[in-house]
Amino acid sequence: MARMLNLIFLLRKIVMQWILPPGLIIIAILLLYFLLILRKKKIAFIFTMFLVIFLFLFSSWVGEYLLLRPLEKRYIVNLNIFKDILPLNHPVIVVLAGDLVTGSFSAIANNNNAEVGEITQARLMGAYFLYQKIKCPILVSGGTVPGVGGDIPAAITMGRFLRDLGIPKVDIIEEDQSSTTLENAKFILDLIRRYGFQEVFLVTSAVHMPRAMLAFQYDNITIIPFPVNFLYENIQPGILNLLPNRSSWEHNLRALHEWIGLLYYKILL
Repeated sequence: MARMLNLIFLLRKIVMQWILPPGLIIIAILLLYFLLILRKKKIAFIFTMFLVIFLFLFSSWVGEYLLLRPLEKRYIVNLNIFKDILPLNHPVIVVLAGDLVTGSFSAIANNNNAEVGEITQARLMGAYFLYQKIKCPILVSGGTVPGVGGDIPAAITMGRFLRDLGIPKVDIIEEDQSSTTLENAKFILDLIRRYGFQEVFLVTSAVHMPRAMLAFQYDNITIIPFPVNFLYENIQPGILNLLPNRSSWEHNLRALHEWIGLLYYKILL
């Protein structure tokens, strides 16, 4: 059963890699090639123009404004959040896994097969900040991902990182079975019921928060979004921002992934 679920997960990931760039671009180029072979020059010309416009927007600040900004502005941390929700009954800080880095020098030097990547580290630092304010347990969530390096669940690596920051082991709960956001929500709910938590501070990247909030729809449990790792910069763009650039490309790729995930959740949930 577990092998079948891993296979389904891997197939879904493969499909996603062809739906999103750069896989999508490869498919578009192949389609353009076949249009030219079939001498559909007019259609090929129109298709090329759409492709160029898409690539330009997707790799510039304009694309971030259209794709990234609407996701990240849904949940903004209010600095008065602690005053507004006090008193708390039985809170827990939930941190969702992001990226891991395998084979790095520091991981090998410490006899680990992985360490937290930039995204996961930003989420854990947000959780650390919250912990200093409310001193409640931290629940880290993330298992192993089929087809991705590393055989130690992400939650184990995340727990180690928090302990290195000085958080007592007794305050860290590790959920190491999930491999998707929906599975995060499912397995975390079991732990919430077991420990009797009533308020959940949900910590994840700002771009990922709308999809996470859609997955974490619990009855009789208060979900408090605490987004971190904001990507969109609310600034007056300069010429370099408006031109195609790698930063905008990477940000928009993450945003597009979330929009597709939101659509999938709307259909599924």
